[in-house]
Amino acid sequence: MQSLKGYLSEGRHDPSIFKAVFMAGAPGAGKSFVSDWMSLGPQLGYKIINSDMEFERYMKEAGLTDDKGAVILDPSKEFERDVIRTVAKRHTAAKQRHAMIGRLGLVIDGTGANAKKVEKQKKTLEALGYETAMVYVSIPLEDSIESDRKRGEAGDRSIGPELVTQKFKELDKSLPKLKRSFGKMFFEVDNTVREKTPTIIRSVYNQIAKWSKKLPTNRAAKTWIKNN
Repeated sequence: MQSLKGYLSEGRHDPSIFKAVFMAGAPGAGKSFVSDWMSLGPQLGYKIINSDMEFERYMKEAGLTDDKGAVILDPSKEFERDVIRTVAKRHTAAKQRHAMIGRLGLVIDGTGANAKKVEKQKKTLEALGYETAMVYVSIPLEDSIESDRKRGEAGDRSIGPELVTQKFKELDKSLPKLKRSFGKMFFEVDNTVREKTPTIIRSVYNQIAKWSKKLPTNRAAKTWIKNN
């Protein structure tokens, strides 16, 4: 793992300092597609907090991916996958803690299905001086199920139609709370028609970029900047 000093020093002067963007959407909604298009990491210096990315990297290092980089779903390797998943989650949690120590910009990837969990993270960050936003990627349930099925066929992580439906319903129930919580900083990207998605993403990115470059105004952030 990269040293804490190196991790902090490389992003301390990025424009996204004291900003956190939550990504939300049902399994298969296309959060990775949207996140890649927005390119908040390379463009604005955000640190991407995503345990799936760490999991896939560790699986590749362990030789448990095929030539295309897809995870090998061999039942005999289930124990190894479980161990690597645990390590990936711990590494991701440590990465987020390190970034928060330096008040670096964060992109926190998740489904948003657990509104209480999101709200707890949001309050923790705001107590440190962060300003927060959410980008919600929406598609119909049937599209989410189909996208998950195609991922499974390609050898990527698939959770099956029953769990997709469960997560979709949980997220649908959480959405009103999330919209109220984030207010004007709640952005929706309708990914139903992929040809139109890039136009929507550009609009959302422009707003996020403008917000990211504004200096923090709350007392906690100003005090931290003064002392560091």
